[in-house]
Amino acid sequence: MGDRGLRNDSREVRWGILGAGHISHRFASSLKKVDGARLVAAAGRTPAHVEELSRAFSIDAAHGHASVDDNGNAAYDALIADPDVDAIYLALPHGMHTRWACRALRAGKAVLCEKPAVLSEEEALSIASTSRERGVLFMEAMKNRFCPMRTRVKDLLASGELGRIVSIESVQKLDYGESPSGYLLDPLQGGCLYDMGCYAVGWFEDLLAGTCEVSSREVRWRDVSGGRVDWADEIHMSVGGMPIHMVCDGKATYESRLTIACERGSLEIERLHRPELAHVKYSDGRTLEINAPFEIDDFYGEIQHATQLIRAGKLESPVMPLAATQRCAHIIDAIRLAL
Repeated sequence: MGDRGLRNDSREVRWGILGAGHISHRFASSLKKVDGARLVAAAGRTPAHVEELSRAFSIDAAHGHASVDDNGNAAYDALIADPDVDAIYLALPHGMHTRWACRALRAGKAVLCEKPAVLSEEEALSIASTSRERGVLFMEAMKNRFCPMRTRVKDLLASGELGRIVSIESVQKLDYGESPSGYLLDPLQGGCLYDMGCYAVGWFEDLLAGTCEVSSREVRWRDVSGGRVDWADEIHMSVGGMPIHMVCDGKATYESRLTIACERGSLEIERLHRPELAHVKYSDGRTLEINAPFEIDDFYGEIQHATQLIRAGKLESPVMPLAATQRCAHIIDAIRLAL
């Protein structure tokens, strides 16, 4: 991981937000708890949403940008050009990430980008190239990488107590309802694989080395304007030769878990996208419960980490490096091409 210029660990990182939806409010609430970070600007396409976000988090009116007629383009450009903004939290729909991440990086703004950061490995390579060329930090906000549970899981597996991993299963089920967020119904960027499946893929990428091979994918489609989106997926695949069974379902009773089967037991992680609780079952009958609550909330870890990297002049995260974003995209590409 490289450095950029002189370190200045004491400087304040001034954040701007691209996108003024619900997730931006959650980000802004957590950001208030991060030392050395301050929210100074926001941009969106809906004036009322930008005004609401600005009022809620004391953003000066001069730094609240909205432009409804051009899908927010002028507002986003204005925030990126703002000299009072050091870093950008990119909370736009997935299909807009690559364009606006690259524009921000070219303007010298560090970027913390919501998951999935990209829709393809090609897009990941474009962002990585721009980040390295301009010498500016880009990090995907894959929140389960920045939760205390991830460290506990990695340490347990590294200890050898459970032996080698022999298979992994991920199950993610919820009910999106009849009128979900618009991006979920977009044939380009919608569906459950991108929206929730990316979290499971993030775990696979983190735990397993080697190439991805998909043996089967069964999909329940939902017809939408202009095409269709995957509303449920069941995938059998492997990463580095390790068998994986992956289930995503957007019309089901809630369930979220990652089960890692090992030679001498298993580890089941609840709520795999933001885990705080896990259960270990040893082959000899012993059990162990792992409690690893968030520090503040599920956004805090990733924001604190990104802020520290920016203050230290780092160009890449050791926890979610550019190569990890690229590899996650590669795995999702392989799944999407399996039909």
